[in-house]
Amino acid sequence: MAKQIVTSGIRPTGQLHLGNFYGAMQNIQRLQDNYHAYFFIVDLHSLTTHPNAEHLRRHVIGVAKDYLAAGLDPNVSTLYAQSSIAEDICELHTYLSMVMPLGELLRCPTFKEKAKKHPDNVNYGLVGYPVLMAADVLIHKGTVVPVGEDQVVHLEMARTIVRRFNQLYGNVFPEPQPLLENAVRIPSLSGQGKMSKSDADDTYISMQEATDAIHSKVKKAFSDPERVYKNQPGHPTVKGCNVYHLHSFFTKEDQISSLAEQCRQAAIGCVDCKKHLAGSLTSIVEPFRERRNQITDDDVIEVLQAGRIKAKASSEKVIAEVRDAMGLRMF
Repeated sequence: MAKQIVTSGIRPTGQLHLGNFYGAMQNIQRLQDNYHAYFFIVDLHSLTTHPNAEHLRRHVIGVAKDYLAAGLDPNVSTLYAQSSIAEDICELHTYLSMVMPLGELLRCPTFKEKAKKHPDNVNYGLVGYPVLMAADVLIHKGTVVPVGEDQVVHLEMARTIVRRFNQLYGNVFPEPQPLLENAVRIPSLSGQGKMSKSDADDTYISMQEATDAIHSKVKKAFSDPERVYKNQPGHPTVKGCNVYHLHSFFTKEDQISSLAEQCRQAAIGCVDCKKHLAGSLTSIVEPFRERRNQITDDDVIEVLQAGRIKAKASSEKVIAEVRDAMGLRMF
């Protein structure tokens, strides 16, 4: 039985942080073992909010290093930059936009959120972001998509596009299914929302963070707002303490239970609890950082060039089928 096709991309908008890693990269090895996998760097998408050319050049290389450090095997999976098959992606995006009502795009929650964050740059690309995402998936006829919480609505829009397109032109595309086990929401160190590169540097942990920087950031992390003094019992629950919430993702279960019990009995203070958390984070970040530092720019360029060839072979086949279904003869 042929493997299903999984597609997964990440925007090159800065350093990978723990939230990105757990949402997009933690399970790379399992995905490439169980699926026919296409991993890509969505540099076209990044232009909606990060149009700096020099940053884009640097971050594309950086994200590719992240993928490889996370365990991606270019001999098994396909890794490429979205722009390297731009002619096919953008062509398919145009066709898909013809079946996507503007009103639904304007009502998209993530569009409203981005428009509030970037009120001076509410561009067409921001509105059409879900359609371009659908093109990313459908250009390889992807059947499975790992999604974070904020991307679930985009995937549902992609499924809607597939149904409308197929109704008009025949059974061209499969409806991609969400891989919800990746829908994690790593809390910010500030206690406000999830970790995000758009927020202040001290609110997230980069996967390139030095050990002393991890300890320094965690030391300042928001914890239990109701525990003022060490001799007061704490509230070690996901809602009661932000540091405990972070422990629930990164600390071993037996250690979490012990820390929670000590916290409830006021046998341990927030300072010591944060030291344990910093140790847990370091045990994840440090080996990743060391693997990444061994990967050169030349290594990455070679992988991306080979990936472009494989991705292009797939995208050309699909776009030809789409043109034929739509009656575009391309004289």
